[in-house]
Amino acid sequence: MKLSDFYNYDNERFAALRDASRKVTEKMQNANRGLDTLKEWVLIEMGLVNTSNEIHKLAHKQPGYFDQVGDILHQRHLIQEYPATEEYAKRPEDLDGVFEEVIRMLQESEDALKEFVRAADSLGQYALARQAESIQIENSQDYEKFMYAWNMYDSTDGSATSFDNWIKHLFDDGGDD
Repeated sequence: MKLSDFYNYDNERFAALRDASRKVTEKMQNANRGLDTLKEWVLIEMGLVNTSNEIHKLAHKQPGYFDQVGDILHQRHLIQEYPATEEYAKRPEDLDGVFEEVIRMLQESEDALKEFVRAADSLGQYALARQAESIQIENSQDYEKFMYAWNMYDSTDGSATSFDNWIKHLFDDGGDD
């Protein structure tokens, strides 16, 4: 028997990982594309340089995250598949709408990662599941900071400059003081 005869998605020991990993990759690819588009919108239409930069940084974390999913799959000699992504065409009316979209994308990634963890656990692939949980933790930390940012935006008096400066502080040093 060859390695590829056993380690593939046709084997019931790994089959559930195929759809689960495709979903994670798809949601993170969508987030990458959507966040990059939102970054443009926030920069050009709203003039919020620091907010735009942080959304851009988050966009570029997404390929790193789905590369980690590929690395997890490769531990069982499984191929990572990359589903097609659609163009992100939404244009939020205001920064509340932008933050709503950012959080939606992070939640979709969270939901997909949760399903991957469940699939890996159900197959007895516990080490793979725990590694995927590490990606969940990183995603959750991103989620938290953007929720702080959204909350602060909703609490401001409308000064875009003050808010944008605060964003730089939040993301540069955690905003602890």
